[in-house]
Amino acid sequence: MKFAYRPLCIVTPLVFLLDQWTKWMVVRHIPLGHGLAILPGYIDLVHVRNRGAAFGLFAGGDSPWRAPFFYLVSIVAVGVILWIVRHLRETERLMAVTMALILGGIFGNLLDRLRLGAVTDFLSCHFRDVVIDGTLLGFRIRFPLDWPAFNVADSAITISMLLLAYHIVRSPHQ
Repeated sequence: MKFAYRPLCIVTPLVFLLDQWTKWMVVRHIPLGHGLAILPGYIDLVHVRNRGAAFGLFAGGDSPWRAPFFYLVSIVAVGVILWIVRHLRETERLMAVTMALILGGIFGNLLDRLRLGAVTDFLSCHFRDVVIDGTLLGFRIRFPLDWPAFNVADSAITISMLLLAYHIVRSPHQ
């Protein structure tokens, strides 16, 4: 078996199963719209539904095209990833793992969209009192800094994007 297919057979299902298990635990133990502080002021477990894309993009409104659009994007992405994996060289092992992470994330969020019409997100990171101290310039600003809630699938996709950027930067230009 070509090495590039091994991560698809191992990493992709692991990401998918971990994503679905963590979402199931959240749905089971935290009511929708509620949360639990893990590291107060910094990290909470929450139970929210995201009808949009990453970070809630395109979540507003009730367009009949939203769901078909997300399904189409997922199908196209899966096709592109499988095409890339098929054409990887044996030496491109990091790229194979990167593609497997993306695929696991796509499948995890796609199943949520098919079952619930939205993606379950549960990790909320924030800094409640961020202070920009410009005393020398005569100002001081205090505000909360919140990162949109996310899940294991989102994390796998984000990590894969960082790995992809690393791969692009370290690869010789052709």
